[in-house]
Amino acid sequence: MLVLSGDIGGTHTRVQFTEFTASNAMKVIAIARYNNNEHSSFIDIVDDFFIEAKIERSEIVSACFGAAGPVINGKVNVTNLPWIIDTNDLKQALKIDKVEVINDFMAIGYGIEVLKPENLLTLQAGKPQEDGIKAYIGAGTGLGVGFMTYHQGTCLFHSTEGGHVDFAPTDDMQLDLLKYLRKKYHRVSFERVLSGHGLANIYAFVRDHKIFGEEENSELRFLIKSDNDIDVAAIVAEYAIKHKDIMAMRALDIFMSIYGAAVGNLALTTLPFGGLYVVGGIAPKLLTQIKKGGFLEAFADKGRMSVLLKSIPLHIVLYEDIGLQGAAVCASKIVL
Repeated sequence: MLVLSGDIGGTHTRVQFTEFTASNAMKVIAIARYNNNEHSSFIDIVDDFFIEAKIERSEIVSACFGAAGPVINGKVNVTNLPWIIDTNDLKQALKIDKVEVINDFMAIGYGIEVLKPENLLTLQAGKPQEDGIKAYIGAGTGLGVGFMTYHQGTCLFHSTEGGHVDFAPTDDMQLDLLKYLRKKYHRVSFERVLSGHGLANIYAFVRDHKIFGEEENSELRFLIKSDNDIDVAAIVAEYAIKHKDIMAMRALDIFMSIYGAAVGNLALTTLPFGGLYVVGGIAPKLLTQIKKGGFLEAFADKGRMSVLLKSIPLHIVLYEDIGLQGAAVCASKIVL
């Protein structure tokens, strides 16, 4: 059977046709990535994908789409994007009844269940427990959080809006960062510092709070100011990693420390002895920085609970299409 899946983020949307065999093996037939700002709606993207893949609507039996934002009664206002995704509209557009819209981090949960070992980088083996809770967190355009529980052999997926909890500074520098961002946002969530926009916010803070008379790199300043559509986070990361720019490096170090602390907070909240997974588009691009030490130090720096956190299996998911794959798995289950 052929199913359609999609992963709708704040910046890009990925869509995929997947064929499932009788033995439930998966084969990707076609996959594409689209810039959201080049389309007026998600249905426009779907229409283009059918044409480009040369597949007729009548060939698919079901569809599932993961979207960034809370799904209420089959409808979601996509976070960081002025789109409303409605299940009923999609059923009409696709001319099939078996269509679901789920939170993007619920889709990631489905994807984690079918991950291959080569899709993971294990940072900490821990002491895994069979059927233990699994949790996952990922920074990208925004910050997502989800977890999975097991009941009588059945996996239950739980989406959350945990990326929007209050940012909790862990040192004086981060306290100053909070004060700085409060002037702009009033309320500062973790997503304000742990996302693409978050790294840009941290760099702006570093730029405005010089240490030892630092001067901003004129080339970096020019790039940031030259084009409103530029990916500031990617540019800052590039200047930190490739050019060893002092301000960019400090911003990235702060980002890594905050990320590790947030992952540790999730570990304490859920006790995921089935595994704690760092997902999203940012982590695979910053593996060297993650393994340097600051991330893991912040993860485990939980006072009396630090010993407990050493028992949590901790992994980086290297497969960036995990949400897209998970949505395909979900689509296959709708048919059953």
